[in-house]
Amino acid sequence: MVGLLLVNRIQSVLNFDGWESPQFKSSAGVGRIGVAGFGLGIIVGVHVCLLAVNPWIWRSWPLAQWGLYVTCIAVFHFTEFFTTAMFKPTVVSYDSFVINHSTAYTMAVIASAAEFWVEFLVFGHRKFQPVVFVLGLGLIAIGQFFRSAAMWTARESFNHLIVEHLAPEHRLITHGVYRIFRHPSYFGWFWWCVGTQVLLCNPIVALLYAGAAWNFFQTRVPYEEATLLRLFGEEYKLYAQRTPVAIPFVKPLVPVQRRGSAQRVEKPRGPEGAAEPRRAPDSDQGSSNKTD
Repeated sequence: MVGLLLVNRIQSVLNFDGWESPQFKSSAGVGRIGVAGFGLGIIVGVHVCLLAVNPWIWRSWPLAQWGLYVTCIAVFHFTEFFTTAMFKPTVVSYDSFVINHSTAYTMAVIASAAEFWVEFLVFGHRKFQPVVFVLGLGLIAIGQFFRSAAMWTARESFNHLIVEHLAPEHRLITHGVYRIFRHPSYFGWFWWCVGTQVLLCNPIVALLYAGAAWNFFQTRVPYEEATLLRLFGEEYKLYAQRTPVAIPFVKPLVPVQRRGSAQRVEKPRGPEGAAEPRRAPDSDQGSSNKTD
């Protein structure tokens, strides 16, 4: 109960609840954007310093783990905002940082920190496992690359919210990283998310992150593909049939077509039976071309 109250309080602060100034009341206010940018800068600065002095003072690998983890988190949120500002300047806002994504996301970040520090206090330097650490760092790098590359490739077609109707700037993106994966931003976000917990050597939260992400995408991907089929028709179907999703155990609406096999598209369904689209970590194909 106390934990839930704490999470809700933190979420309220992230949402700037109760602020009356126009620059803080709206997500488009420069006050919110300034505070978020300043805060991320301070966080990165402190943890880069931690990484720099650690070999000379504490010589603690777990502290290096933590410093690198927080730096990766801050860089992720900055790149979300920066890319939106680059290609969609008319809609960029505080929400583009994705810092206040949801209560569930805030709870997940707190849980990851709690597991790390509790296990560090219990196991000390044994908390650090070199092979696991390197694996996590690799997953973060791969995830961040595909997430950012998807946003840069889609440019104006990328959106942090699922969009139901085509705008003039929207088009089906099939080049760049979209030639490799059907939903590269989802692919990147999934593995980045899991990688952060592997880097921290957090076995419990790593499994929870993977399960929560899978649960989200196993409804989100078919729903988004139904929208893309409605908007782009045969063009999207042909593209999807030759391009995999590559998120473990997520069944797409349009399966990858093998040579000689019959074409088949499953009946579209919304996430959890919903008639309206939900906020996502990213709308991959613009009109629905991906998101937050």
